[in-house]
Amino acid sequence: MKKIFVLLALVFLITGCSATEKQNLETLVDDVLASNENFTNKNFSGYEYYLPRGVILTNRLGYNSTLKYKSNKIYLYVDVISYYHKIEKNYHASEDLYFSKELEDDEKRGYINITKTENKDEYYIDIEYNFGKIEAYSNKENLNGTVINSLNILKTIKFNDAVLDSLIGDNKIEYKEEKFDLFGSESTDDGYLDIIDDRYDNDSDDDILVDEDKIVIEAEEELTNY
Repeated sequence: MKKIFVLLALVFLITGCSATEKQNLETLVDDVLASNENFTNKNFSGYEYYLPRGVILTNRLGYNSTLKYKSNKIYLYVDVISYYHKIEKNYHASEDLYFSKELEDDEKRGYINITKTENKDEYYIDIEYNFGKIEAYSNKENLNGTVINSLNILKTIKFNDAVLDSLIGDNKIEYKEEKFDLFGSESTDDGYLDIIDDRYDNDSDDDILVDEDKIVIEAEEELTNY
């Protein structure tokens, strides 16, 4: 009888902790979206966004960027095509995931999904919001920080219509797009993380590949800062 009582107590304890964690995430997400901070500090061709302190841009290929926060890699995709053509998508929260929530603030819409992986201390984060997408893996310790930084990046994405019109509009000069089919398909085993990892599988945290695209990043940042 005593063993049964102890087991029941453990079940209630685990369930209670899980509910508290999800409630904390719910509050955290709402607070970030409700905040008035909406300035930017990274400017690229056709778009800009705010890169929070502590998050490092390590590589960029077109509209795909690799970021680093503590020990986590964050993969960002800015969907300028959907923005330019005003393609809206329907989002639905899922009760089967560790945490799932539809996001909506003014004219910005999207979702956040967090899934516990087979590794007990690892979480897969998938966020689409404001015509941007972020995917990342995080341990429990860095989960909240990764979510906060990811949302702050996505909510501050701003597009330059004039530049995009010259790139992909009717008055385009020349536009070369490398397609990553992230937004137009159902969830698959071949996600953005797998695609980008294949592109950067020769990079390490201590030895970031310096290529022509990264030189462009540095040049654009210098122009922005002066």
